[in-house]
Amino acid sequence: MTGFANPQSYDLFSPEALLNRYPLYKRMREEDPVHYSESFGYWVLTRYRDVEAALGDERLSSDRTALFINQLGSLDINLIQNFIRVTSKSIIERDPPDHTRVRKLANQGFTTRAIESWRSIIQNTTDRLLDNVENDGCMDVVSDLSVILPGLITAELFGVPEADRANVLKWGVDIATFWGAPGSSNIEEYARKADFAIAQFSEFIRQLIEERRRQPGTDMISLLTMAYEEQGFNLEELVSQCVMISNAAHLTTTDLIPNGVNALLHHPDQLQKLQENPALINSAVEEVIRFDTAVPFLFRIAKQDLTIGGKDIPAGSVIALGLGAANHDPEKFNSPEVFNIMRSPNEHLGFAPGIHFCLGAVLARMELTICFTTLLRRLPNLKFNPDKPAIPRHTSLVFKGFDSLPVKF
Repeated sequence: MTGFANPQSYDLFSPEALLNRYPLYKRMREEDPVHYSESFGYWVLTRYRDVEAALGDERLSSDRTALFINQLGSLDINLIQNFIRVTSKSIIERDPPDHTRVRKLANQGFTTRAIESWRSIIQNTTDRLLDNVENDGCMDVVSDLSVILPGLITAELFGVPEADRANVLKWGVDIATFWGAPGSSNIEEYARKADFAIAQFSEFIRQLIEERRRQPGTDMISLLTMAYEEQGFNLEELVSQCVMISNAAHLTTTDLIPNGVNALLHHPDQLQKLQENPALINSAVEEVIRFDTAVPFLFRIAKQDLTIGGKDIPAGSVIALGLGAANHDPEKFNSPEVFNIMRSPNEHLGFAPGIHFCLGAVLARMELTICFTTLLRRLPNLKFNPDKPAIPRHTSLVFKGFDSLPVKF
């Protein structure tokens, strides 16, 4: 280990790291791949082999209640009582055997028939949003497209009335900001907002479930409500699943769209290759997810003492699995810093393989494929707007995206 390996030199929230975290991941992987961060109080894994193994390690728990409480520091735990009550019942925070049961039920909302019905919703929504800006010659990929598109699609899939969609969007952002391990002194504000938002969101979902019980439709809440009732399971648990599925479906795609546009515009040779051969879109989407994943970290809690990469990790420790760092590990990927839309094989960890493999991966891939295809077909002269700089998001360790990505066409 070199003299550089000290907590101060691995500041994941430094201005340089917020602009581009990958050089820092590289240093950590080379100098201290299983690193204990004194400032954050958790372990950070940056090698592909360690992260992949951890994703399937039954000694690691997905129940992150301890992390959420830890984030509060000396603040009163009651600040997040609603947040913990709802998240602790969700599929994302469950371990087997509970996770296995809940996952089987959640899959009922992602049937082949349901998935195919999404295609026209995604295409029509994308076209409608591009209609709004096409004559302007410029747009912000985030505020004009990526924030709205997944939100509208998720609202359509869940059958959320138009009048409630703005609230659902805001609640989702407030929940995710605290859930995403913010590195900020505003933690009390984030906690209060998240707790209020999850209470409001839960009550709203509860009302939708009651409506769908009386008048079932073909939307996801109807499908899940029927599945839960057939099995005789508690519908209160379903509230948690719907809140978290809705949030996950919306937030990751919101970030992957600008991350992908940014990567393509920074690599004009690859953009041209895709424009000349649209059949490469599926491969291009996988490379976008690998190259600049929207969820660079997932957290796990050690259920017992264990050893990773020669480091002894005590029971109860919080471990950050560096998906973004693993996706740039040269031991796994040839020239990982090169954005190559024809990369094959491409066994990235962007959707967290294992029992917690992203439930909405098919939906996310479909949204990205349709969005990028439509964007490049309708706006073939897409380029950065030289008068307005991009603004990377800087509030979260778990989510990576942009607050603003202005382009011209």
